[in-house]
Amino acid sequence: MRDRALIATGYDTLCRRSELVALRIEDIALSADGSGTILVRKAKADQQGRGRLAYLSAETLAHLRSWLEAADLNTGPIFRHTETIEARKASIVPNTVSEILRNRAAEAGLDAATVKGLSGHSMRVGAAQDMAAAGIELGAIMHAGGWPSPEMGL
Repeated sequence: MRDRALIATGYDTLCRRSELVALRIEDIALSADGSGTILVRKAKADQQGRGRLAYLSAETLAHLRSWLEAADLNTGPIFRHTETIEARKASIVPNTVSEILRNRAAEAGLDAATVKGLSGHSMRVGAAQDMAAAGIELGAIMHAGGWPSPEMGL
């Protein structure tokens, strides 16, 4: 459940792996239509620390609810370790995001080359590519991913 919520959240928010593991439960805001937003408190391109609001689909919120209810979490980091009670207090580290993606991709039967090519940025890049393929304007993609300019990684 945690991994499903992490992958869905990473795709919806276009978060870098360090941003993804820093997300907090109390920063989720629900909308009337079933979707929501989450505050990305600090980002690589946000030197002033203003943060940005990122979109969460209704489907992603359902995955998040399932994970948070199963893990009995109400505040603090969303994506935590699952091994021991003590480890569950802390957020996973950014490198764990890549490991989770590769493990789930292998379990889904993707070929070894594809699995090896996955990284913590795969959800971010994939979401931006999907947005571009859907005809979404570059400015909207940049805003969604927190890119201050096209040269900053798009």
